[in-house]
Amino acid sequence: MHMKDFLISGDIVTTYLAEKYLFNHIFNHQDKGYIEKYLTLFDSKTCRWGNGVYGPKWISTHYTIAELKYMEISYNHPTFQLGLKTLLDYEWVNKGMYNKTRHQDMCIVGMLLSFLSYGRVVDPKINEMVDYILSHQFSDGGWNCSWDSGKNPKISSVHTTISVLEGLSEYQKNGFTYRINEVKEAIPKGIEALLSRDLYKQKSNGLPIHHSMIDIHYPQRWKYDILRVLEYLSMIEYPYDSRMEDGIKIIENKMKNGYMPKGTQISGLIHFQLETTRFSRFNTIRALKVLKFYKPNLYKEIMM
Repeated sequence: MHMKDFLISGDIVTTYLAEKYLFNHIFNHQDKGYIEKYLTLFDSKTCRWGNGVYGPKWISTHYTIAELKYMEISYNHPTFQLGLKTLLDYEWVNKGMYNKTRHQDMCIVGMLLSFLSYGRVVDPKINEMVDYILSHQFSDGGWNCSWDSGKNPKISSVHTTISVLEGLSEYQKNGFTYRINEVKEAIPKGIEALLSRDLYKQKSNGLPIHHSMIDIHYPQRWKYDILRVLEYLSMIEYPYDSRMEDGIKIIENKMKNGYMPKGTQISGLIHFQLETTRFSRFNTIRALKVLKFYKPNLYKEIMM
């Protein structure tokens, strides 16, 4: 099957993503397909998915919202907005003091900022989240969710940093203005924290920080991997940097004539199985987005 035929012959959501990001075509998924299936699982009495806010993983409101956002549900869809309100009410309280001794997990705050910014939610709590993020950026440019755990880490975490970067970039993209100049300054510093590791390596020995970071996952949940960070960088049109090269090569090597496998599925509960084919349309689209921006000649060769 020709690559384009493969990409547009699946669910309407993957067709939409391929048409928009690979073929530059205007296409409306009308919140059908996978999106509609998720929407039917919403409990209108509790305003939750999976009978929970952050857990159970991965059927809770938080992680269902994450999937709907990636699939680009209409940002103003009433059910999506109700889900966002639930997250805002329960995941950000007391200016981030989750309990008497601990602040909210920085990873969660980064994701929450991303969701709310995508939904164009206007609420003073969003300013508080921005304050929290900007006030706890590490000297290396990144962030670490263990900053107030008593462990006193000295370097940032790639997991936390990518979640915060995605949140800040979504905030900037959707026209929010509070402390926007500082946000714009914080983003490249965070990216540098990842590039200083060649996106996935330990600084001490050049080996992968963890073997899972050179695997690929969709949905990504909260976890960092090489495809997630490269997709993020391509989406914000971050200029090519030679320190990306090894990571891009990893993606190229995982491809089979341009097609990407499903990769390792992160264990946990799911609402329903997204893909059953050998190759993943989601991961193929994600990888091709990266190549389209950073390796256009290879991209053209694959798409011929």
